[in-house]
Amino acid sequence: MTTEDKIIEAAETEMLECGYDAARMRSIAEKAEINKGLLHYYFKSKEALLTRVFQKTFSEIFKTLGEVFESDKPFFEKIELAVNQYSNFLIRHPRLPLFIISEINRDPAKHRARMKKAGVNPPFGGLLKELEEGKKKGLVRKDLKAEHVVLNMIGLIMFPIIAKPMVMFMNDLNLADYKQLLHDRKKIVSEILINDIKAK
Repeated sequence: MTTEDKIIEAAETEMLECGYDAARMRSIAEKAEINKGLLHYYFKSKEALLTRVFQKTFSEIFKTLGEVFESDKPFFEKIELAVNQYSNFLIRHPRLPLFIISEINRDPAKHRARMKKAGVNPPFGGLLKELEEGKKKGLVRKDLKAEHVVLNMIGLIMFPIIAKPMVMFMNDLNLADYKQLLHDRKKIVSEILINDIKAK
């Protein structure tokens, strides 16, 4: 792992633990096991670090989802693959959704500019195209609005992760049970989405 990679990983940990405002460059340097001067050599500001964290994190999942939707696999198989990939990503990064929501709410315009600077674009263009093609082929409901499919996918996957303590409490789950729940939901969410999308 390069020094820059160590810094980005340390910055992600610090920001997800403390939030952007409370994150400290000194603490990031300590987590990366470097001195503060070397940190500033690589990244002049906390904002520059956050942009790089977003670029690294979102590029990973957006690239994966983009490849799924652009593949030659059958459409409904793509939905299953996308649900699995997105679920696995959020399971690996459970603190990320609330952090992103917080950043968007804090300054929506700045967040959009940051994402644009990072060169990160939402990967759902392929899905929207597939839905329109599916309507023409009679596979997808004619009255279906694509934005609802995207919102349903994000919400059904994200909610049990950001609401982990409540989900565990309400269902009297231990950690092993909770992890199994997330695993089982991949199939359930895929079925919900596909049943809603399919032409009747």
